[in-house]
Amino acid sequence: MNLEERIMPRILIFLFLFILSSCDYKSDSIGGNDDIIVLAAKEDREKVLSLLSVVFNDTLLTPSPETFYNIKFAEPESFSALKTQTNLIIASIGDYELNPATKLAKELLGQRIFNNTLSGDPLILSRNQFAKNQLFMILSGNSYDQINDYLIQNKSFIKEQFDNNFFEKQTKYFLENERQEELEVKLSSNYDWTMKIPWGWELIKNESDKSFFWIGQELPFRWIAVHWRKGNFFSKEDALEYAQDFPQNYFESIRYNPDYLQIEFDDFNSESAYRIFGLWESIEDAKGGPFQGYLFYDYENDRTFYISYIVFNPGGKKAFYLRQMEMIAKTINIK
Repeated sequence: MNLEERIMPRILIFLFLFILSSCDYKSDSIGGNDDIIVLAAKEDREKVLSLLSVVFNDTLLTPSPETFYNIKFAEPESFSALKTQTNLIIASIGDYELNPATKLAKELLGQRIFNNTLSGDPLILSRNQFAKNQLFMILSGNSYDQINDYLIQNKSFIKEQFDNNFFEKQTKYFLENERQEELEVKLSSNYDWTMKIPWGWELIKNESDKSFFWIGQELPFRWIAVHWRKGNFFSKEDALEYAQDFPQNYFESIRYNPDYLQIEFDDFNSESAYRIFGLWESIEDAKGGPFQGYLFYDYENDRTFYISYIVFNPGGKKAFYLRQMEMIAKTINIK
């Protein structure tokens, strides 16, 4: 089994000896890419949920907060039926013989490795353990406090592994299949930049005189837009100007709600950027939802880019689709 991600010193990666076959012979993992299936005893679930919230604590304002991952509990006895889930966690607290999650962890790890989790690092991570594109984790510790302290110290790394798994699997099935290559080539030849455009997204506007490109898709309703202009307009003041003027100038029918507007210095494809995010709202109708955008500067061609995306899906997922659009946005390739 191969582990391609970097390993932090305090993260214990155990290569299961009973997995001898190559990942090439495994079927693909199943289940939602944003679902995390947790096998834990019923009496431990409240504590386990509290522990996992240390790592998976980010939410999207929609305006009601929405988590990026859905934690779903199941019985440890259902391991055989669920072992090929995309994100699978076995969670055990303590060493109690009658605890079904503890029993399962011992069976998978063996007594020696299980004992190590009680006295040392309480976390084991592996990729492609029982299926392709799977992230598998065993969380086993002597006490709640031991596990909690460990997760606090290593939460960024652990979260990064789940995020990477989400984006890698989404990329494989969302951006590497059928795409609108003709439109991608046209963007490259006309504007010296391009990005991957999945099949099914419709061209709404392509205005070279305004340096504005806009695509969308319905069910749910989504927009992605790119605007660029000559010169260096890369400052927090410029980001604020975009937030105030861009949606009404180019979309015309919406605006960013100033009460929820946030601007943070971030990175975009490993380059410095300002991330602009919050809630958009319709000027005429009672509609709205989350949006996100990145302002960044193209040094080689002396151009400033703003790429933004919004979703409208009342009563349905929004964080999932916003992350999908972030994947599309980050395929932008500037010549």
